[in-house]
Amino acid sequence: MGMQSFRKRARKIAYFGVVAGMFMVSYAFGQAAAPAEGAAAPAAGGAPTEQTIDPNIVVKKVITGFMSDFKPKATGAWLFQWPIVISFACGIGIAAERYYTIVMKSKVNMKKFTDQIIKFVEVKDYDKAIALCNASPSGALPQLVKAGLEAAKRNMGTRAVQDAIDEKTLSILPKITSRTSWVSVLANVSTLLGLMGTIFGLMYTFAGLELVLNPKGKADLLTSGIATAMNTTLLGLVCAIPLTLLFQYLSQASKAIVDDIDESSVRIINALSR
Repeated sequence: MGMQSFRKRARKIAYFGVVAGMFMVSYAFGQAAAPAEGAAAPAAGGAPTEQTIDPNIVVKKVITGFMSDFKPKATGAWLFQWPIVISFACGIGIAAERYYTIVMKSKVNMKKFTDQIIKFVEVKDYDKAIALCNASPSGALPQLVKAGLEAAKRNMGTRAVQDAIDEKTLSILPKITSRTSWVSVLANVSTLLGLMGTIFGLMYTFAGLELVLNPKGKADLLTSGIATAMNTTLLGLVCAIPLTLLFQYLSQASKAIVDDIDESSVRIINALSR
């Protein structure tokens, strides 16, 4: 409940930050677009000049500016971008470990495995059933079934088999579900750090506007400040989106394994009780 409450609060803060950031950016652009006091008006009757801009040049400039914000400089974007990158790297590391544990180690062909175990149980051939479980020592389901089979082999009764499986479940399920929620937490942290960078960039811009009197200096300050604000938000989203998708995938994978364990355990216990 605590982790879910944290994620809900983080999403609310993120939405509020996006709305507030859009409002402040709109205001800043309005200030930049306003003509400087005393600026000369265009000559009457003068024909408007057309200027074409190569989109490739614009894209290159955006990418160059985005990458340059990783370097320590006055705008301070790097103070937020590097923590975002670190959060992303930690999230990817946890997701990789969870993928290996959940998908590669714990998952087995549930239906095929359960059908084979039931065939051995029906003829009371517990040794072959246990050998089949030992063939997949890292699988969650084979470990649970093995605990029940060993109890059944000792003729301990259906209740003892159920207790053995339940006891093993308590030690295995946490290994499947643990740490997955941290992927979602780090995705939220990346988004919030990006919003912090946005707010910092806008505060830097507005504070600088009060100190700079030169119109060209104001324009340059607006450009650098707003670029800093947008770059941190962009990086936060770029890092948060894949982490969110990975969290959803891992959550569904772990849930599928838990469901398979529940279904197979019931089938095997019923077979042992006949």
